[in-house]
Amino acid sequence: MNDEDLLEVLSTTAGAVRSALDGVDDWRPTTGRPGQYAIDVVADEVAVDTLLAAGLGVLSEESGAHHVDRDVVVVLDPVDGSTNASRGVPWFATSLCAVDREGPRVALVVNQASGERFEAMRGRGARCGERSLTPSGCDDLGRALLGFSGRPSRRWGWGQFRALGAAALDLCCVASGRFDGYVDSSPAGHSP
Repeated sequence: MNDEDLLEVLSTTAGAVRSALDGVDDWRPTTGRPGQYAIDVVADEVAVDTLLAAGLGVLSEESGAHHVDRDVVVVLDPVDGSTNASRGVPWFATSLCAVDREGPRVALVVNQASGERFEAMRGRGARCGERSLTPSGCDDLGRALLGFSGRPSRRWGWGQFRALGAAALDLCCVASGRFDGYVDSSPAGHSP
């Protein structure tokens, strides 16, 4: 499968997740595990099924490993920002990264509320729509706008910060120069 075909599979998967979310009535947390919502389970099922049918392996935040012995494995978070989604905050995404023996190959992050798409291919850079992504170049922490996950334990001298609740989209904001950096200060961000 070439990179363009792989990107198409990732795009089809994100579209299947969006369609599945449109059919969900219960956006509350599940009893499965802390922080998991019914939408996570529904989205994971359709995403994993789509990727496996395309002959890819999957490593999902929600359901773990599926055929990870395959040549290409997709690292998947079907709904990054589940709490936002469950409360109607339009900052949640499907995040997919196809990895082969050489590392990350093709990635796609789709804001499921707005439809904005961030794509990257090994050796070809990253883009949002037709626009190539370029980081801000800010090297002065005192002027920086940082994205955060979790609550900062103290102020380290940055200009401003935002905690928006969807790490994949926040990292895309760094890649596109909207944010100058990203800090994961949540306890879960430091676990083994």
